[in-house]
Amino acid sequence: MKRDQVSSMAELTFGGMNNPHRDLMSEVRSILDIGMDFVELTVEWPLSWVDSVERRIDELKDAVESHNAFLLVHSPYYLEIAHPYEEVRRGALKEALKILEVSRKLESTSATFHPFTPGWLASIKEKARELNVVGFRELVKHGRELGVQILVENVDHGAFRSPPDIRYLLDHVDGLLMTLDVGHSVINGGLEKLKSYLKKCGKEIVHMHIHDNDMSSDLHLPIGAGRIPWPEVLGEISNYRGTVTLEVHSSDPDYLRISKEKILSILKPQEGARHQRYEQGD
Repeated sequence: MKRDQVSSMAELTFGGMNNPHRDLMSEVRSILDIGMDFVELTVEWPLSWVDSVERRIDELKDAVESHNAFLLVHSPYYLEIAHPYEEVRRGALKEALKILEVSRKLESTSATFHPFTPGWLASIKEKARELNVVGFRELVKHGRELGVQILVENVDHGAFRSPPDIRYLLDHVDGLLMTLDVGHSVINGGLEKLKSYLKKCGKEIVHMHIHDNDMSSDLHLPIGAGRIPWPEVLGEISNYRGTVTLEVHSSDPDYLRISKEKILSILKPQEGARHQRYEQGD
């Protein structure tokens, strides 16, 4: 076993995500004030859309600099980047470009986008795949021009609900990387589905979302409030080193802090066991 495989889980960097229905700066400050390392800013209607963010660029930069933190960017999950009507798709991609431009201004190294896969489009799976490839290629092209890495997030529905579906996008869009949403990854598939994501897409995973649920629906609960077997899940992702957004949907930021503490409390004994095995030469 290599030394870097047993290095400290402190190499995980934890952040939170703002609620776009609440005041932008209040959300950002509440996340930073409880000690998060970054904010994943969802640039989304109504209160944190591009125009709102543009007006507060300086405030946002001052807030993160004063906390020695940074910003990442997340797009609206419903952005129609693969709509079959070309004018609608073009309109959505135009709005996506605005998100990328504001990402550059915020010095975000990445922006996460979801596949567009409503049920009516997902019913024609090959067309859904084709249109999403077109949309993500456009995003990656603009992202490269602006110095922003495009990440695709796995979802729990539609034509991109499984690991092979996300693998298809990664294989057909050069330069596309991945946000692994751990909560989504176990819905209707459990630990084996998560393992499949890690096996098929592990090399492209550069960011993670973590939240709890009942393993059948997307609830975005605090860690420990649902049914996800966190010791087993965290054991599977223990070699990951990078950014983790605690995507907990709650107006109380204490649930972010508690979720981080629960994760670290599970990881600490696991880390100790790995070190012991390393010292024993296993």
